[in-house]
Amino acid sequence: MRTLGRTVRHLSIAAALALFTLTAHAVDITMPSGVLKVDMPMGYTEPNAAEIDSKFGRNGRKPLKAYGNAKRTSTVSVSWSEMKKPLTQESLPELKTAMEDMMPKLTQGLIFNDRKMVNVGDRQWVLLDSTVPAIDTKLRNMMYLSDMGGNMVGVNFNSTAEEFASQQSAFEAAARTLKVE
Repeated sequence: MRTLGRTVRHLSIAAALALFTLTAHAVDITMPSGVLKVDMPMGYTEPNAAEIDSKFGRNGRKPLKAYGNAKRTSTVSVSWSEMKKPLTQESLPELKTAMEDMMPKLTQGLIFNDRKMVNVGDRQWVLLDSTVPAIDTKLRNMMYLSDMGGNMVGVNFNSTAEEFASQQSAFEAAARTLKVE
């Protein structure tokens, strides 16, 4: 009986540890005008400097923070942009319209899958879901944009088009946790 009790206890501890490692992990990302809180998908870790340069360095604009799956084929990146004209919740629809017009001009072959205003908690976000061709694949990007102290915060959930279906529910779950403070 004593052995059975010990076995059950060890299994319980193992199950709790397995559950802990499979859950998303909360991160706080400090920016010049506030803090973004988000629960990253399970298994996503911060890439090293070489991985950041390889994935984001080509266009000269690296994110403030990024997290990726083990293969680095799917990432969540966070950016912050200072705005000349203060961005507010009320002006987000104007930002949406401007981004809808500008993005296809800047990225050849970009196709919008969806573009709308969404509410996460008590905050509005612009959601721009697009697919773009890359050198050897297509990329799917769900971009969330909102205001933070008059400036813009962006969160990009990015994956190869082939992998997107396996990442979509984790991306959407993470997006539902977005919080600006």
